[in-house]
Amino acid sequence: MAQARNGRENGVKVSVLMPVYNASQYVEEAIESVLAQDYGPFELLIADDGSKDSTLEVISQYKRHPKVRIYSNKKNLGSGATRNRLVRLTKSEYITPCDSDDLMLPGNLRKLSHFLDAHSRIGVVYGDLLVLEVDKDNAPLSPPCVLGGDHDQVWDLLDNAVNHPGSMIRKSLILKVGGYDETVYSVDDWSLWLKLAEITKFKHLKGEIYYVWKRRSTGLTKTNPRRRSDVLKIVSEAIERRYDIRWQP
Repeated sequence: MAQARNGRENGVKVSVLMPVYNASQYVEEAIESVLAQDYGPFELLIADDGSKDSTLEVISQYKRHPKVRIYSNKKNLGSGATRNRLVRLTKSEYITPCDSDDLMLPGNLRKLSHFLDAHSRIGVVYGDLLVLEVDKDNAPLSPPCVLGGDHDQVWDLLDNAVNHPGSMIRKSLILKVGGYDETVYSVDDWSLWLKLAEITKFKHLKGEIYYVWKRRSTGLTKTNPRRRSDVLKIVSEAIERRYDIRWQP
């Protein structure tokens, strides 16, 4: 019998991707927030990226869960390479990320997937984020705030205005642009947005919050020593692709 299109012969519409590295303190809470979603046709793919703590032991508790698939990299490959590995292993039509120390809020998968179902010309949909500054023990450091990344307010999407957490993307488009950039350390999502913006439309659901981003002083956003050079790389590549000119800052 011929397979159904978009991988839905397996009853899976959405794949949640969770790369994990040294997150044994937080990952269980993140996993539970995904499994609590009020949406049936999804799978959760978790990949331990060569953690040095007990992360693999923690996530292995879920290996018998019918919606969970667990993988392990023999060495640390980085988020871009790990995400690409998981994308290739998915069975679904839509991809959504969930970082291993964050939380998915109720309604995330159902509402974002229903939006893509109803808007075939939109390739990426995302909502606002509830941002929570926390310490190493997961305790809040300040009241939460809302972060709304409105791509319509920045020039040509060269500023990183799209929220990666709390987004949902058509898998076919990720594959079409070659996936996440494996040569950068922590801005692989920004690179993906730059490539996708050249072939599809984005939709920001302003005021709709389906995700909690727990921001830590030890997170890659704040600690990556290569961030500036990586940003310059992906932005200059985008300018060269789009305008056929070489740009040097």
